[in-house]
Amino acid sequence: MKRSLAINISLFAMLSLLLLSACGGGGGGDGDTSSGSGDSVATVTTLSGIIADGYLQNARVFLDRNRDRIYNNGEPTAQSTAGGVYALTVNPGEGELYPIVVQVVANQTIDEDDGMTVANDYFLESLPGHWEFISPLTTMVALERAKNPSLSEQQIEIEVRAKLGVPDAISFYADYIAAAGGADGLVVEGQRAHRIAQVVAGIMGNVQHVIAAIPGAPEPSVVAFMVSDQVLAQAGLIRGALDDGVDVAALIATIVNDIDISSLDAALLTRYLQRIAEDSEVWDMQPPQLQSQSPAAGDTASVDAVITVTFDESLDEGLVRDDLIEVLGPNGLIAGIVNYDAENFRLTFTPSQLLLPFSSYQVVVREALTDVLGNPLSADVEWTFTTIFDQLPPPLPVF
Repeated sequence: MKRSLAINISLFAMLSLLLLSACGGGGGGDGDTSSGSGDSVATVTTLSGIIADGYLQNARVFLDRNRDRIYNNGEPTAQSTAGGVYALTVNPGEGELYPIVVQVVANQTIDEDDGMTVANDYFLESLPGHWEFISPLTTMVALERAKNPSLSEQQIEIEVRAKLGVPDAISFYADYIAAAGGADGLVVEGQRAHRIAQVVAGIMGNVQHVIAAIPGAPEPSVVAFMVSDQVLAQAGLIRGALDDGVDVAALIATIVNDIDISSLDAALLTRYLQRIAEDSEVWDMQPPQLQSQSPAAGDTASVDAVITVTFDESLDEGLVRDDLIEVLGPNGLIAGIVNYDAENFRLTFTPSQLLLPFSSYQVVVREALTDVLGNPLSADVEWTFTTIFDQLPPPLPVF
């Protein structure tokens, strides 16, 4: 399967639609209507569903036929009404072929959780065939599926559920608000899923607001991928919504404050464009993560210490050079050689001379280091250690 900003309709899909139209068949919608005379029959069907963070009124809903996440003339569209209800008139079978996209509009779309208009634009979407309930949770599944085409829908659901803490009893495509109200005996699970969705929506709106200010008017699909990556980067905090006593607004504020807004810049946008153009089967925009270092921060070490840093993934060997790790002591920069152990993802700095005893040394791993996909460290990695003298004196000469 291939990832791209705009996906052309396949010949198979077109033939399927023509056959369905010719036969007057339905596409899984709520109802079909037919008109015509003689042998010529034009058939349409209705896709109806609900959109929510809380239920969302006055949001634009459309069938995204070219998958660009932008409404284009001719694409079926509607405004959501009370209870987040929408209905689209489409050709038979289109609900199974194309995603539904929802544009949530600042100062226009009403969130029925509080009856207020939303503060920031954001969008929701569904995978093809899942139009009945569209939420921040279905959006995360759809975006992770788009970024990782080699994974199945089920694999993506398992991954997103585990990261965000979505209760096992709640389907991504079921109305968690109805469940929280007593449907199916899943009150607690529905409430927790609702809170998770509220937090995710809050992050989406805030992050999209920042990205929209980046010069160059980024493509909606690039924005979507950037937003979803920021959501997943905060997954540990998002799971705080599982606490039945949590203040959702306060949790959203905490998470947004934790996001490094300055990193959402034109350089990051360029890397996203490059990653999409590469069309890899595996999506990875995460920098290498430090797993261990020796000597450890604040520890003591011998004067003949060798400095090592181990990461969680392969590094770009072409960028490994002696100045990638700097060691500074009482007399300034220490000369040494850097080597890379590709099997263990480990960098080793071997000083060219013994270190001074009972001295403090600072280690700096430069942020120019990247993984094999070009994701750089988010910042220099720095720590200090001190030395001791534990060397045995040379043996006395024998006369």
